[in-house]
Order: sequence, then C-alpha cells, then structure tokens
Amino acid sequence: MSKRLAVLQALIMLMSLVVVSGFATAQENETTIDTSVTWEADGGLLTCDYDHVRIMDGGVLTIRDTLVDLTCNITVDEGGILNVDNSMLECGIWDEPGIPDGMACGNGLMGYGYWDEESRASFRVPNDGIEGDFTMTMHSVGGVSYYGGQAFVGDSEPISLNGSSHTFEFSDVDDEEIWIGLIGYGQSSVSVSEVIIEVGNSEIVIEGVHLDRMNMMAAGPRGSEIVVNGLMSMSSSYLTGAKLTIGENGSLVSNDSSFDRVGPIISLGDGSVVRITNSTFSNSLDDHDVRGTGFSEITWENSNGSGGFTDRWERRIVNQKVVFDSKGVVFKVNGMGVAESTSFESFSDDSGEALVNGGGERVVEVGWSNGTIWSESATIEIISYRTGWNPDGSGIDDYGGYSIPLSWNDVQYVSDSTPHVEWSNLEIVLEEGVSEPVGYAGSSVPMRASFTNIGSAPASFYISCDVVETGLDADIGGFQGLVLNAGQTGEMLFDWRGGATGDYSLDCEILTPTQLVSDDSFGGGTFSSVTVSWVESVEEDGLPMVSILVALAVTMLIIGIWLVRKSSEEDYSDD
Repeated sequence: MSKRLAVLQALIMLMSLVVVSGFATAQENETTIDTSVTWEADGGLLTCDYDHVRIMDGGVLTIRDTLVDLTCNITVDEGGILNVDNSMLECGIWDEPGIPDGMACGNGLMGYGYWDEESRASFRVPNDGIEGDFTMTMHSVGGVSYYGGQAFVGDSEPISLNGSSHTFEFSDVDDEEIWIGLIGYGQSSVSVSEVIIEVGNSEIVIEGVHLDRMNMMAAGPRGSEIVVNGLMSMSSSYLTGAKLTIGENGSLVSNDSSFDRVGPIISLGDGSVVRITNSTFSNSLDDHDVRGTGFSEITWENSNGSGGFTDRWERRIVNQKVVFDSKGVVFKVNGMGVAESTSFESFSDDSGEALVNGGGERVVEVGWSNGTIWSESATIEIISYRTGWNPDGSGIDDYGGYSIPLSWNDVQYVSDSTPHVEWSNLEIVLEEGVSEPVGYAGSSVPMRASFTNIGSAPASFYISCDVVETGLDADIGGFQGLVLNAGQTGEMLFDWRGGATGDYSLDCEILTPTQLVSDDSFGGGTFSSVTVSWVESVEEDGLPMVSILVALAVTMLIIGIWLVRKSSEEDYSDD
C-alpha cells in the first residue's frame, strides 16, 4: 500500500483537480454523464460532489491516476462505460488512527460459525506496547446480541457472552501475545465491530478489520455501491469498501487490480460477465469473493482470493421449478448441496409445477480457495407418475424415467419417458370389390382406426366417437381401447352401427388422461372419417322368401303323409 501512503502525503500539498467537461446535472444531487468524461487529479484527491453519479447509454467515465474518496454511489447504465486506470476508489480515506471518518466501509469482523478450536473465529488482543493493567471492550457489529456465545481467552475456561458488548480485564500481561476465540449460539457467527482499550485515562479505538485475526471475514454495512449494467473496466487499480453489483447484462473486467472489503461481487443474471485476471481479493464480507448465477460468466485467471474459508466464487440458483405434463407427480431431488446428501420430496401442483427445495436458494458450484472446483450433479427421482394411460396394474411403469439429471436452469421440463399418441387414419373397411362406403340402416359397417406412439413410453388409451351431422354419440360398441409401446404403430377394429338412413360421418377422439395439465400433452386429438351413405335393406327380387315358403310347404306335406301312414299302420295292427 506504499502507493496509497504516497498519495495521502501528496494530498497535503496537492488538491488540484483536472476534470474534462461533459457533465449533465440531474435533480436531487445526482449528476449524469452522457459523453466522454475524464477524472484525472495527477496523483491528487477527487471528492464526490454528488450522492449519485449515473453513466448513461453512450457515456464514458474514465478515472485515471486519481484517488477518489468514494462517498457516492455510481450506476453504469446499459451502453455506459466506467474505466478505472491506475487509480484508487476508496471508502474511508480519512480512516487513520485518531481521525474517525464516520463512513460505513465494512470495517467489522465476523466468524464463519465454526465451533472446533482449529476453525473457530479468533483475534489477537492489540496490546503491543501496553504495560500493566488494562481493559478491552469488544462491541458487536450492528449492536447484535452476543447471547449464548462464548469467548476463550488463551487456554482459559469459556466465558459466557451476552448483550452487544463484553469487557475483558487483563493484568500483568507483560506484552505477551493473547488470542481470544469466539463461538456463537448454535451455528451463528460472532462479530466484532471494534475494540476499545482503556489504559489508565487513555482510550484506544481499533476497528475490527485492523485486528490480527484468524478464520474471520470482514463485516458491517458499506456506505457506497457501484451498480454496473454496462461495462466496468479496472486496470492496475484499487477498490475498497464498496458494494459492487453486476447487472443482468453488465460486465466487469479486472486486470492487475485489488478488491478490499468489496467481495462478494454480486453477478445478478445469466447474461452478466465477471472476468478476474491477475487480481487480488481481501476481506470479503461472505465466504466467497464472487457470487454468480447458474450460467453467469465467471473467469478467474492468475488471481488470489481472500483465502482460508472464503472461496473464490459460488454459483447460486433460487426459485427453481420442475415442470411436468401432469399434476400430482411425486418426485424427490437427491444429491443437493456441497455434501451431495440433501434430498427433497415434493409433488406437482394443478399446473404441473413444483419448486425445488421449496424455492430456496442453494449453491450449485464452488470455486474453492485451494483452486479446485465442485459442481452440483443432483438428480430427480420419480416416485409416482401415474395417469389414466398407465394406471396401477396396467403393467406400464411410472412415466418420467428414473434418475433424471437436474439442470441449473430456472425451469426444467421433465418430458422424458412419456407417451405421445397421434392419429394415423380412420377409415371404413370395404369388402373386396366394393368401392363406395355404404351401410344398411339398422346394421353396421366395420371401421379401422390407426395410431402411432411417437413418445418414449407405452400408453393404454381409448377413443370415443360422435356422429358429425347430429352431434350425438356414435354406437361403436362402447369405448375402444389399445395399448401402444413407444415408437409403435397399431390399429383397432370396431363396428359402427347406423340407425337411420342418410349421409353420416364419424368424428373420433383419443381420450387423454384427466391428470394432464394440457389436453394435448400426450398427443391425442380427433380424426374424422369419410361420409357413409346409410340406405334401407333391400331383398333381391323376392326369390329367397318364395323358396323358403315352398320348402316349408313341401316339408309340411311330407310330414302329413308320414303321419297318415303311421296312423293306418297302427290301426291294421290292432285288428
């Protein structure tokens, strides 16, 4: 930080500022930049004169060779550019011993919530040069209560903590090194905003971030924020104590630069870009330096993170949905989380949707501080996916498949291992030599319905038919059913009975399961036949009836003759 000290020394002698014009002042202490503007102080200090600086579409702000007292917020709109070249954007420039600045720069400390002695939060008592008795009062960040926490002073028994501060008393220390370990209630973290050392009538205030510590990260509010929806480029520069957010389509490109109390840089959308090259992070305010979404671009090359328990980056997703074609699908997600052991069971609602992990945010990738990377590979397990086309006892497995990879998309459709049945044809089966579709009233005609299952699972389905001209149910002998395997073409034969003369046709429908959220999720649809002419039944020239009558008369005559002869034979025998 020799460069910073040099700049501060130069500040006493040099307060000149050269700013190339191009400002367009907005209302309520905001300035907008819509042209090319340069802030250049030749090693001097630039103080924000506005609460908010907005770089608009087409605007370019270049900060070169300048120390900026970052007391303002900066927004880079889409199409805007912020270039930071060989400069420092710092929160709390006046944060020197004995010169309080009142700025919120993330100057506290917080543990990671670990209890074991090796991993728990600890800091060294800043007693350098102090002789004799003294007290040290530790204050929490934001006045949070220490209730349920414990402190370990060296190898002593734990001290119970309560309230938002705690005072330790030391005597006859003789400049020896003293470490204080901290654990919170449950898995909560213990924080330190500052410590106040009282020696006699003297009081020394030291902010937490300036303490020697182990297993602790920076904590506390930050007074300024840079929001990038366009492009921010940093080269050989420093950014300290500011929140940095990269919007849905924003980009950050950092080369040979440093971020102190800035992390985690928040990358908000899958279209955002964060490229970190030859750069360094320190004192991030969470256990990672960059936080992205499932598909935001994160490039990390030849760079150093905050280290320890603070990872280089995390990817997180939230409100992820799994969508099925059917309601009431019971499923389980296995292998979530870094331990790959978390499971979550749920079911699809009336819209076929279900939230993964109840919609809660979860980590799907970690760029560990040691340089390795972990990525989630969770799976969806179908427990019950039953519809009217594969009911229990049908011999058809649950739809949906098994052990389906869970993607990182906001919405994942589960459509594998489901059927999709389509009509191929609906026709009358004509007798050989007959070319016209004709039927006799009161009789029936044979029909053939053909289907193809272009899906990836079997289906057991039925059809029903209406008479197009009347809208009434057609008499086809009840619902007609068929089982089709995946990729199979098949047909069903049935008789259509007509009750009246005239020209009529059929309109048949595949009956889809009521569980589906859309009638055409599994295919289905309707198909119409050609028109059939139904006519009265006609006898051929009356010959068949005459022949029958003659045959009956002859038969009756023969029977009569036989009976007469039989009777005569019996009378003669009696005589």
